[in-house]
Amino acid sequence: MNFYEDILQRWCDQLIALQITEQSRPELYGGILCPSCGRIHGRCSDAMYPMLYLHKVTGEKKYQDSAVRLLAWSDNMYHEEGFFYNDTNSDWRGITVFTTAQMGECLLDFGRDLPDGEYRKILLRFETCAEYLREHIEEIGGNINYPITCAYTMAVAHAVTGEERYFAKAKELAHSVKHYMTEDGLLYGEGHNRQEISPRECRPVDIGYNVEESLPALLQYALMEKDAEIYELAIKAMRTHLEFMLPDGAWDNSFGTRNYKWSYWGSRTSDGCLCGYGLVDEPVFREAARRNAQLLGQCTIHGLLYGGPMYERAGEPPCVHHTFCHAKAFALLLEKAAPEQIGRLNDFEERVFLPSDLREGIRFFPSVQVLLLGKGKWRATITCYDVEYCKWGHPSGGAVSLLWHREYGPVLIGTMGEYELVEPNNMQLLRRHRPACLTPRIECVRDGKKYRSCYDKTAVMSWQESDTSIVVTAAGNMTASDTGKGGAFAIWYVLSEDAFVIEAECDEKESSLILPRVARDGEQAEVVFSPVGGMLAVEHIYPMRRAETLRCEIRVGEAGGCAVVRIENSKFNKK
Repeated sequence: MNFYEDILQRWCDQLIALQITEQSRPELYGGILCPSCGRIHGRCSDAMYPMLYLHKVTGEKKYQDSAVRLLAWSDNMYHEEGFFYNDTNSDWRGITVFTTAQMGECLLDFGRDLPDGEYRKILLRFETCAEYLREHIEEIGGNINYPITCAYTMAVAHAVTGEERYFAKAKELAHSVKHYMTEDGLLYGEGHNRQEISPRECRPVDIGYNVEESLPALLQYALMEKDAEIYELAIKAMRTHLEFMLPDGAWDNSFGTRNYKWSYWGSRTSDGCLCGYGLVDEPVFREAARRNAQLLGQCTIHGLLYGGPMYERAGEPPCVHHTFCHAKAFALLLEKAAPEQIGRLNDFEERVFLPSDLREGIRFFPSVQVLLLGKGKWRATITCYDVEYCKWGHPSGGAVSLLWHREYGPVLIGTMGEYELVEPNNMQLLRRHRPACLTPRIECVRDGKKYRSCYDKTAVMSWQESDTSIVVTAAGNMTASDTGKGGAFAIWYVLSEDAFVIEAECDEKESSLILPRVARDGEQAEVVFSPVGGMLAVEHIYPMRRAETLRCEIRVGEAGGCAVVRIENSKFNKK
């Protein structure tokens, strides 16, 4: 058994352990109970495909039985008009694109293994839903991931039924994506208004949804319909998005419009990047798939995929949504990729450099106002992005939305300004920790209002580079959550091989520089702080007096790999 099948089987075995098998309650029978949310997620029937894959390769009937039970539970989400609801308390119908695609994939790949009654049930339901989507996808609306995935769903419908009307709709939807590419190569449209152009001329972009859902669906459409033009478009976009994969296989979605669903390895309710990058026989794409799969493996504990590397140590239970979505991607990869490709993906001795491995200097993406920095073992993301999906949903104001070190991993990570369950059915509520803004920032309270540097969408960035360092300057005004403006601030970042230095000034009295630093169990840092084991982050607040500059230097020491922060209060005369 290869690495991917091993993880897939561990996931599916645990999903079966959580599946309700009591037949006396049809509204519960076949559902998968979530350990974190204490409920059945509406999309849990997405696990049908990985279950049928494992039945095919292992011959074990328990996987087929689980798939049949999942089909029975999906009755609770299905409407006879031809659509699926997102959840038992959600009337969102867009989710039909994913459920319909999976039904078609089950028919195409495992139809002969399905019991007669279940085959006919899936086929009838698939045909009804495919027609509903063909007629109503524009009316349904939603973010760009919906029409793109629907293009693939229509291609699956063409393959199942042979009807040319599905081919025509698939092509129409896929080719419309050509108008959703920014000049710097990113897919946009993850916004309430897909075509939005912000005051800074930015577009709505979410790296997590792009690499885990939209681009894989676009690629799979192109492969299924042999559409060379869209294939090249997908490959080009996937190559550009690869700039945002960190060396440990994580995706940097620290600034994305849907940052609220960022889960370090990807995005919370999407399927994963493997059924995109893993299907392309290109060394750097294989490397991306391998590293992300390894990270998913590291975040898998007791058979379930946790929302990040520190959830289990923090005492937070896993949401099962992560597992059944990514299980589908693993199964799709294993079923659709050529055996030689799976062999190469399983060759962890092959090492290919990712763009982030080699980054030395600055890469700027104007469409999202993001700087990607690299110096030695450091990688940093600084952003002034001003498109929002929800209020204060991601960092701005020239904030460091991500600081990463090759030996230590993530040091600073930006989050929502105020954590909010924007999609209550699709987000995990922390049970044992109080959600907080983890974005490094200057902050003050005036007249009862909280002002933050990371709220300013009009801040200006400038930068310069030398052989030894990168210097980035961000200047703006302290901003309150009701868009009120306060005093001026300035932040200077200096990145060298030795350290990451933050220097900050603010005109507001009694302001503070707040650095919520990622902390790990057992760390011991020098003098300045003593992290509490098991916490997701430790917040360090440094008081600032008016017109003074606060200097923070972050280093990673040789012993133990701990970060050391040194603080000096002194006056600087900036040129």
